[in-house]
Amino acid sequence: MIGSGTGLVAALAARVAGAEVVVLEKRKIVGGTTGHSGGVAWIPNNNIMKAEGLADDPERARTYLTKLAGGQATPELIEAFLAAGPEMADFVEAHSPLRWRVSTILGNNADYHPEWPGAMTRGRSIEPVTDRQGLYGPELIGGLQKGFEDAGGELWTETPARRLIVKHHDENRREIVGVEAIRDGKPIRIRARHGVHLASGGFEWDFELKQHFLRAPTLYTLGAGGNTGDGLRMAMAVGADLRNMNEVYAHTVYKAEAEALRPNNMGATLNAEIEKRVAGSIIVNDRGERFHDEAADYDSTWRSFYTWENWGDLRYRNLPAFAIFDGSIRKKGKLAGASASDPLPDWFMEAPTLRELATRLGIDPDGLEATVARFNENARKGVDPDFTRGKSHYDRYGSDDVSITLGPIVEGPFYGAEVAAADLGTCGGARVNAKAQVLDPFGEIIPGLSASGNCAGIGSPGASYGGGGGTIGPAMTFAFIAGRELGAKLEATGADAGKPA
Repeated sequence: MIGSGTGLVAALAARVAGAEVVVLEKRKIVGGTTGHSGGVAWIPNNNIMKAEGLADDPERARTYLTKLAGGQATPELIEAFLAAGPEMADFVEAHSPLRWRVSTILGNNADYHPEWPGAMTRGRSIEPVTDRQGLYGPELIGGLQKGFEDAGGELWTETPARRLIVKHHDENRREIVGVEAIRDGKPIRIRARHGVHLASGGFEWDFELKQHFLRAPTLYTLGAGGNTGDGLRMAMAVGADLRNMNEVYAHTVYKAEAEALRPNNMGATLNAEIEKRVAGSIIVNDRGERFHDEAADYDSTWRSFYTWENWGDLRYRNLPAFAIFDGSIRKKGKLAGASASDPLPDWFMEAPTLRELATRLGIDPDGLEATVARFNENARKGVDPDFTRGKSHYDRYGSDDVSITLGPIVEGPFYGAEVAAADLGTCGGARVNAKAQVLDPFGEIIPGLSASGNCAGIGSPGASYGGGGGTIGPAMTFAFIAGRELGAKLEATGADAGKPA
C-alpha cells in the first residue's frame, strides 16, 4: 500500500481479510492531505444518519450524484460508491477506535447544492466523534492508523516509493509484483505477493505537471507537501489509462499569504474562504465587477476566477481578483484571521473611501463604486439578483436569515486584499473500474494494481464536491473496495497471505 492517508482503509480491510500488509509513506508524518483536513467523509445513505432519523436512499443519492458528476464519472463508479460507502463507514467503526457522528462543522453541513434534485440538507457528511475543536483530520487518520497497527499491519514512514515492478509472463501478459522504494537512504525492492495499491495523493505540488494537465493551473495549494505525483508517474510508467486529469478541487485564499507559505511546501489557510462569506463583503475583478456568489461552496466559486476573456488580451477575465470588506467586519475581528486588536498584515489594504481603496489595490475606482452601489441597494432588500447570494440553504449556513451573508458595504474605513484560487488537491489519476482495479488505455485490467484517492481518476465520483468531505468519503470507499477485493481473492484461491518480501 503506497500512501498513508485514506489508503489506510485499504490496508485495514486487506489486513482484516488476512493479508500481510505494509504501508509505505513518503513523509515522516502520517496522513497526507487528509491528516490536516476537516476529517469529514461524505457518504450518502449511511447508517449514522439513519440512526438520527434522517432518511436517505440510493435512488435519491444517485440523482444528485449523476448531475454533480457532469459526465466525468461512469455510472459503474457511482453505483460502486453508493453501494460500498455505508458498508465502509460501518467497517471502520467495527475495526478501529473511530466512531462517527453526523457532521456539524458548518452548522448542519448541507450538501453543497442543496436545491438540486436528490440533495439533502443534513446527514450525508459524517465526522469522527471527538472532543477536539476545529479540524478532525488528525482524529480520522489516528483512528485508522491505530486500527491497522493493532491488527498487525506495518507502516514505514520516510519510505518513498519510486517504481512499480512488472513481471512479464509473455508478450501479452504482465503483472505488478512489487515496488521499488527508498528506505534509510538505500534503494529496496519489495515483492508484493497479492498486489500493490496506489493511494499516494495527487500532483498539486508538482507545478510542471499542473501546467501540463490542468485546464486552469492553480499556483497555490492546501495539499500535503509530499503530493508530487509519484503515484501518477508510477501508474503511467506501467501503461495506466488516465481520467479527470484537467480538474482540481479548490477554494479561495489570500494571495500574499499563499505566496509566503508556498516556498516551504506549506499550504495556504482557510481565512479568505471563511471571511468572503461574511455579510458586508464582496469579491471583484480589476474592473471592479463582481463575478460570482461569494457565499457558495468553495469548490464552485473558485472556477469563476478562470473565465476566459475572448477579446483583446487573451487572459482570465476575473484575475486578478480582490476581496472588499466593510469596516464593521474588522471591528468584529474577522479579517486575515486577526482579532480586532491585532494588526493586519501589511498586504491587507485599508482606506477611508472605496475609491481610495480601489486605487491602492489596482482596481478601476469607477467600476468598484458602481458595483458597491448596486450591491448595497439590493442587499438592503435582502436580495442579490446578479448572483443569488443568500438564496441557497448552503449560503445561509442552514439559517433562514439571509443577513448572515448578505449586507451592504457602507462603513469605513474599508479593507481589501488580493485573492486567488488554491487547490485542495488534484482530481485526476489512474483510470479504475468499480473494483478499484487500474485499467490500461484499452480498458484491460493491469493485474496486481489498484488505486484510490487523488492518484486515481475517480473524483467524488466526478470533478465536483457533493458536500463536506466530498473527496474523503469516495477515497475511503474505493480504498475499502480495493482491500475487500484482495480479501475475496485470498478466500477464493486459498492463497497464502504471506508477508511482503
